[in-house]
Amino acid sequence: MNFIEYLKNRFRYIILSIIIIGLIDIYLFAIDILENYFEELIYLNFIIVIIILAFIICDYIDWKNNYKILYESLEENKDMDESLIDGKSFEEKLMKAIIDNMNIKNNKEIINYKQSLKELDEYIAKWVHEIKIPISALNIMTDRLNEAEDSIDIKNQLAKMSFLVNSILYSSRSTSLFEDIFINKVNLEKLVKSSVKNNSFLLIKNNIEVSLENLDYLVYSDIKCLSYVLDQIINNAIKYSKENNRIEFYAKQESNFITLSIKDYGIGINQEDLNRIFDKGFTGSNGRNKIYKSTGMGMYFTKKMIDKLGHRIEVSSKLNEYTNFKIYFYDISDYLNMEN
Repeated sequence: MNFIEYLKNRFRYIILSIIIIGLIDIYLFAIDILENYFEELIYLNFIIVIIILAFIICDYIDWKNNYKILYESLEENKDMDESLIDGKSFEEKLMKAIIDNMNIKNNKEIINYKQSLKELDEYIAKWVHEIKIPISALNIMTDRLNEAEDSIDIKNQLAKMSFLVNSILYSSRSTSLFEDIFINKVNLEKLVKSSVKNNSFLLIKNNIEVSLENLDYLVYSDIKCLSYVLDQIINNAIKYSKENNRIEFYAKQESNFITLSIKDYGIGINQEDLNRIFDKGFTGSNGRNKIYKSTGMGMYFTKKMIDKLGHRIEVSSKLNEYTNFKIYFYDISDYLNMEN
């Protein structure tokens, strides 16, 4: 608040002071005490006005110093805390009480929010495990079908269902405040092979060749969460593949990190879409195509999971030629300060 606004806030007190000075002058004239001393009266009024102005300026400086930090916090949208107010006046005590009451209310809401997220995460995890039972049963039943073509079609849909079910589980975890993350040494080659195996049916059905090269590295990550990330990228490569497509997995050791490249030779991504593929709900021109239906959530959850794990992900692409995802795994020291 500037000085003009402060004066507006103190406007009634200023008017009151002027009225009091005016009443005193009228009274002195009425009783003829200052008869023939008009100049002295003007001088006295001037001295009083100077004293009042000095008092107002001092009060403004004191007021500004008391509320400067609080006002700056409001302008910068920082968290409010009663410790920002340091004073004994009634207004300051009132503000402290208001802030304290708001903090108590917000803390209760945060606790309820965390509990709701925990319950939802537990429910989704339970549902996922239960739904996998009938999916597995259907897979067994399709093996008994006489028509091979029907069996393949059904297994294709079941493979998609299984992928979507796992996506629901880990997508919910990527947005919740869960603590089920365990950073350990992970063999990159074994993890990639496991993800390829998880998607083997869809890879074979779509005639997609898989190339694994130089993957024998140990990285620090969470196995389940990183598997979800790899499954999402592989599934996208399958969804946007071309005939006789190929996916290449390649790792490289750098000075303080290991890079995993996942490159497919599918339809690629438009350059104007590259910077937004990790945005929530963004589908791009490929996702809006009638052939390739997309929700725009897979890469969004992938990025959130990568951030939660403390890794970094980048993507480069050329339309109708290739798409290359790179995941950076850092040294163990980078995880000591990782926020869950």
